[in-house]
Amino acid sequence: MPVFFSLEAAKQAFGVNETIEACVSEATEEYRAEEGPGALLHMGHEPETLWHKIDHLLYLPILGLTRPRDLYYYQGAGLQALYGFTYKYLTLEHFLGQLSHLQVGYPLADALAYRYSQAWYSGETPLVLFTDWHVKPHWCKEVSHAGHVTMWGRTMPGTRQLMLNGINGHLLGSWNYPIDTHMTQILVEMEAWLSETLQRPILCNIFDSEGSGQAIGERYAAADANYLTVLPRQYRYPLHEFVIDDEWQPVIDDPNREAVYAQWADAKKANKESRQFVLLRPIGQDDPTRIYTGRLPEGVPASLVPWLHRQRWADNELSIRNLIKGANLNQNYGYTYDLVPHRTRQREWDEAQLRVEATQKKQEQHQSALHNLRQQRQQLQQTYDERRISMQQEIVQQRLLLRQRQQQAKPARRVQKRLLRLRCDLLHLTTRFERRLRGLSQQVLDRRSQLGSLQLELQRRIASREAIDTETLCRERQLEKDQVMLNWQVLLANCHDWVAQHFFAPAWRQLSLARATQLIYRKSGRVTHFPDRIEVVFDPYRYAEHQHAMAETCHRFNCANLHWRDGRLLRFSIQLPPQ
Repeated sequence: MPVFFSLEAAKQAFGVNETIEACVSEATEEYRAEEGPGALLHMGHEPETLWHKIDHLLYLPILGLTRPRDLYYYQGAGLQALYGFTYKYLTLEHFLGQLSHLQVGYPLADALAYRYSQAWYSGETPLVLFTDWHVKPHWCKEVSHAGHVTMWGRTMPGTRQLMLNGINGHLLGSWNYPIDTHMTQILVEMEAWLSETLQRPILCNIFDSEGSGQAIGERYAAADANYLTVLPRQYRYPLHEFVIDDEWQPVIDDPNREAVYAQWADAKKANKESRQFVLLRPIGQDDPTRIYTGRLPEGVPASLVPWLHRQRWADNELSIRNLIKGANLNQNYGYTYDLVPHRTRQREWDEAQLRVEATQKKQEQHQSALHNLRQQRQQLQQTYDERRISMQQEIVQQRLLLRQRQQQAKPARRVQKRLLRLRCDLLHLTTRFERRLRGLSQQVLDRRSQLGSLQLELQRRIASREAIDTETLCRERQLEKDQVMLNWQVLLANCHDWVAQHFFAPAWRQLSLARATQLIYRKSGRVTHFPDRIEVVFDPYRYAEHQHAMAETCHRFNCANLHWRDGRLLRFSIQLPPQ
C-alpha cells in the first residue's frame, strides 16, 4: 500500500506532526515526573518510534482492520512500505493504554482543531460551523448510562461524539461525551471555549432541530451569539399566527419555494420570544411547510437561510457517515469503567420528587382552604347567633310595648307593623343563614373529598419515587482511550480530504474515504529507497479510466515536490498495463 506516502504528505501540510509530538512529549514528561523515569516503557524517547506506533493506529482502517487486536493475526505488508515492519497486537495495545494514562486525548483534540481550522480556513475571519451528535453504541449487559441510538432505533449504552465541520464539510474536530449529555447543556459554553481554542470568532453555528427550543434561544441571546436551526416537523403553524416582516423572497437554488422573516402575531408570545423565524413555503401556497429559527447574523437575507441550513446534510451528516464507513467511527476501543451514581435514575427521581412536591403543595392549598371554610362557617354561626338573639330581644320588647298599648287603649298600629317586620327579618336571616351554611358545608365536604384523593395520589407518587433505584451504582466508560483513537480517525479523514483536494485527479476528488481506500489506498505496488529519493511504482489498473486517473494523480503529486521526513524526495508513478 504505497499510497501511505501521500497521506504522510497531507500530515506535513497540516503541520500536525509537531503538534502531536509536543502534546505527547509534554504529557509524558509530566507523567514521568510524578511516577518515575521507569514509567511508560512503550512511549519511547525518540519521535521516530512514536510515529511508528501512531501510524499503526492511524492507518488501521486503510489496512482493513478495526482494532489493535486485529493485528494479532495480520499478515499483510501494508505498513512495511513505511517502516519495514509491522507491530503486533500487544505492543500497540500497551501503547494505546499508556496514551490514555497520559490523559492527552482531549488536549490533543483541541490542539489539532486549531491546526485544521488554519489549514482549511486560514486567516482570522469568523467561522461558520456545522454541529451534530453521533451516538456510538456500546454493547453491554451491565447497568450503564443509556440514550437513544438513532441508527439502531433503541435506547442503549453508548457514547455521544460531538462532530464539528466547517463550510464544504471539512472536519474541525470531534470530542467524546457521556451518552446522557444534551446539546442544549453544552452548546453555548462549547462555542465560547472553541472560539478561544481556534483563536477566532464564531459567526454562526448550524445544527438540527434538537436545539430549536426557546431555552437555548435565550441562552444564545444572553451570550450575544448566532445560530441557525429548524423546528421539528411535528410543529406546524398556519400563516395567520405570524406577522410577516418583509416581502417573500425566492430561495437560493430552489426557485419553487420562497422564504420570509416573521414574528409571532400574539403580542405576549412575541415579547417573550428571543428567537428569529424564517418561514418557508412552496410558491402558490399560504401556510409554511418549514420554519427555521435561531439568531442570525446581521444582513443575512431570508432567501439564504433555507439554503444555508440544507448545507449541513452535505457538510455535516455526510461527513459523519463517511467516518462511520471509512474510519471505524462506531468501534469502541476501551472498556474500563468507573462506578458512578446513575444520573438517569437520579433525574427520574428528581422529576418524581417534583411531582410529589406538586401534590403536597396542592394538599397544603386544600388544607388551608378547608381551614378557611371552617373559620367562615364558625364566623357565620357566631354572627347569626348574635343577630338572632338581638332581633329576638327586640321582638320581646315590641310585644311588651304592644300589650301596654292595648291595655291603655292607645293606637298600636305602628308597633304591630314594627313587630311584623322584625319577625320577617328574623325569618329571612334564618333562611339566608341556613342557605349559606349548607353551601359552606358542601364546600367543606368537597375539600375533604379532594384531600382524600390527593392523599391517595400522594401515596402513589411517593411509592413511584421510592421505587426508583438511586442507590445502585452504574458503569460509566472511561472515554480517554476512545478520544485518542477518535483523534486519529479525524486526522485520517482530514488527510484523505487534503489528498483528494490537492493531488487526486478531478474524477476522484469526490471519493469517500471508504471508496478511496478500496480503489487507491490499498493499491498494490513497490517502494524503492534511494539515498536521495523514494520511488513508488503502482501496479496497473484493470480499467482504463482508473489507469488514467492514477497517472494524473501521480503527476500532480510529483509536481508538488514533496519530501519524506528524512528529506528524501518522493516520486510516484504507475506501470503501464500489459498490451
